[in-house]
Amino acid sequence: GKKLGNIVGIGVGKDNEEKLMKSAIASGITDPKELASFMGQMKHESWNFERLKEKPMGKGYFEKRYGVQHAPKTAKILGNKRPGDGERYHGRGFVQLTGRDNYRMASEALGIDLLNHPEYAAKPDVAAKIAVWYWNTRVKPTVKNFADTTAVTKAINPAMRGLQDRHENFKDYLRLV
Repeated sequence: GKKLGNIVGIGVGKDNEEKLMKSAIASGITDPKELASFMGQMKHESWNFERLKEKPMGKGYFEKRYGVQHAPKTAKILGNKRPGDGERYHGRGFVQLTGRDNYRMASEALGIDLLNHPEYAAKPDVAAKIAVWYWNTRVKPTVKNFADTTAVTKAINPAMRGLQDRHENFKDYLRLV
């Protein structure tokens, strides 16, 4: 493949981008369209690889958004059962892993205790493993064409937030890989 170029710039984002790209390729994500789609989605989810933790929008944000008391339907979907689960299992990593059930499944698949240490999901090495696992178990089985950004996004963010940015990212990576 071609050298990654300078999509992100320098600093933590660039280091994270390179780490994730290497991890993806090592795990077998090598088809150009699939790799471009994977990287484009992760770039969007992690704010250009700069943030490996979801940004709270005010006090009590995660509980209001994902907690059993304030958002029971969302909490049930995510497997958040106890008060504090919304805060404890908020979005982390390149894919913004969210919810007790997702942390549990990633823990079991990767052999990393994310249930007791959800903060590990925000470490770049662990975040890369989670992103690849999530892609291989949630995205790959449901997407027939990795150039279909809408289908790929639906598997990651059913609300389809950031669709245009995700598609632009895909096109940028496709030119590079």
